[in-house]
Amino acid sequence: MARLTANGIDFDLLDPNNRINSFYWQYPAGTKKVFYQAAAPVKWTQDTSSNNRALRVVNSAGGGTGGVQNWTTVLKSTASLAVALSGTFPVTGSVGNHTLSLSQLPDHTHPSLFGPAGGAGSTPFSNTGVRLTSGTNATGTMVPAGGGSVHNHPWSGSAVVNENTDLVVDLGVQYIDVIVCSLN
Repeated sequence: MARLTANGIDFDLLDPNNRINSFYWQYPAGTKKVFYQAAAPVKWTQDTSSNNRALRVVNSAGGGTGGVQNWTTVLKSTASLAVALSGTFPVTGSVGNHTLSLSQLPDHTHPSLFGPAGGAGSTPFSNTGVRLTSGTNATGTMVPAGGGSVHNHPWSGSAVVNENTDLVVDLGVQYIDVIVCSLN
């Protein structure tokens, strides 16, 4: 029966010479692995050529590196962007091309500018007697009539904008620290 030990594999427990004192049978020397621990395991050496980098999974040949910015420079715990907009901006427009119907007009009157036509105590400037109107004598108003034309309401002006905004984005993504080691 074989037994796995910290130094290799013992094939014959009664004969200490019948063993493999190496892990090369599992991994060739120089093999690199990622470890989630503080220090390199026994018989492994930490490779310090890569520091503060992300791991990228690819579906082609592995073992490559790339990029120029390190992890904490790009993914700071917060990144902010100051935006300032200032100025006077002209605005113009027109609301129109609409004809009002009688139902859209509010109730109103147009008093007659004609004086009284006569009667007891009437003078051209008094408010007594019978009025001459194009409407009824009782109301003293004119008969409504409209032109039926469309009309517009043009407008123009300016908008003054002074806005300063800081946009803050938290890019402090969660991570774990791993080390890359090569087998001695």
